Amino acid sequence: MKKNEKNKLVKSYAEAFYDAANKISLSDKVFAETENFIKFLEQDSKLMKYLSGPLLKDSDKKEILVDIAEKNKFSQPVFGLVKTMSDNGRAALLPDVLKAYADVYYVKNNISQVKVQTAIELSGEQKNKLINALENYLGNKVVVKYQIKPEILGGLVIECGTKFIDDSVKGKLERFELLMKGTK
Repeated sequence: MKKNEKNKLVKSYAEAFYDAANKISLSDKVFAETENFIKFLEQDSKLMKYLSGPLLKDSDKKEILVDIAEKNKFSQPVFGLVKTMSDNGRAALLPDVLKAYADVYYVKNNISQVKVQTAIELSGEQKNKLINALENYLGNKVVVKYQIKPEILGGLVIECGTKFIDDSVKGKLERFELLMKGTK
C-alpha cells in the first residue's frame, strides 16, 4: 500500500472512530484509552512485529488485540475499532489509527499541539507560564510536548503547525553569523 493511500485510510478510520465515540459522549474517555493502548503496544516491539507481519492469521491478530482490550477494560468504541480493523485485515494499522485519533480529537476540541525544545528541563512554574503564554498567543488550549535538546544552548524553540519561533541561543548566534557575513 502506498504511503498516501495508507494515510487516507488511517485518517478515515480515526475520524469514524472519533465520530462513534463522540456520538455516545465518550470521546474524552476514548482519548485516554487510546493513549494507554499506544503506550502498551509501543512497549512490546515483538508484538507489533507479529501484528504487522504475515505470520499470524487475521483471526489470531484479532484474538490478541481483543484480549488486550479486555484486560485493560477499554470502552465499547475501542473494542469496536479493534474488531473492525481486524475483520478488515487492517490490524497492522491500529497503532497509526490510535495516534491519528489524538490528532482528530485535538482538532475537534480546538486544542493546539505544540512542540517545545529547551536546553534543560523547565520547572513546573516555567511550564505553566509558557502554557499560559501559548494559550493567549494561539487563542485556544494547548498540549505541549517537551524535548530536551542541549545543542540549542539556551532559550526555546517552539513549533505549532506552521508557526515556528526560534528564541534559542543557537538560533540567535546563527542569525548573527548570517548578519555578519552579509556586511563584508
